[in-house]
Amino acid sequence: MASYPIEIRRCRHVKTNGTQCGSPALTGKELCYYHEQNRPQAVELYLDGERYSDGRIVLPVFEDAHSIQTVIRQVVQLMLARRIDRKDAGVLLYALQIASGNLKTMQAERAKPTQVVVEPDKAAETPLGMTPWSATGNGHDRDEAEGGEGNNEEQNSPAPPASPEEVYAAMSMDERVAKTKDFEERGWVRPGEFEEYLFRDGPDPLLLAEGRLSAAREGRKQSESSNSQTPDDQALPPGTIQACRARSATMGKG
Repeated sequence: MASYPIEIRRCRHVKTNGTQCGSPALTGKELCYYHEQNRPQAVELYLDGERYSDGRIVLPVFEDAHSIQTVIRQVVQLMLARRIDRKDAGVLLYALQIASGNLKTMQAERAKPTQVVVEPDKAAETPLGMTPWSATGNGHDRDEAEGGEGNNEEQNSPAPPASPEEVYAAMSMDERVAKTKDFEERGWVRPGEFEEYLFRDGPDPLLLAEGRLSAAREGRKQSESSNSQTPDDQALPPGTIQACRARSATMGKG
């Protein structure tokens, strides 16, 4: 079991499920870097432009399934009490669906305590390839997030282009909501897909719209490529000797 210096305090944040955060607190503070930046907040409710004096919900940090489940319950209660607009509730549930999908990525990216910054002002002093605690003593190993030495050929080889799913996973919640609204206004999201996704476990309308946009772009590329070929080229399979001879003969006539 790893042991850490007693002077490094543990973040006092308690999650919705009752467990305490395992990251070290910032020096001189009670919360870690993440929870210092992300705290539960009370949000006031609006309906038809009028403020409810007692209408508000507390949004926890979307860090586990319990916190997301708590907000879903609050939204359902507000809908039944008719204290939240149906459209606003739909957008909020969509955001919660995105947050739920991000949980696996958050778990995979969880850092060791020695990889968490406790003194942001001294971050520039961290040696390359070492953890932020490297200069303070024992038990502060190399930063395994770097992936080790590895093969030089693998490191220098270009990374393959990201798939639509990878791009989708890398987007933040705000980016997904904003992009979905933009696609909806431009007609890339079809009527009923939003409700199908929220209430019937249908595919995400953002991914559907991205697929349609990608297919449209590919179609335009193929159309432009087809128009740039000569009639003889179009009649023969591309890349064959016959197609090359036909193209050379056409260029010679010109």
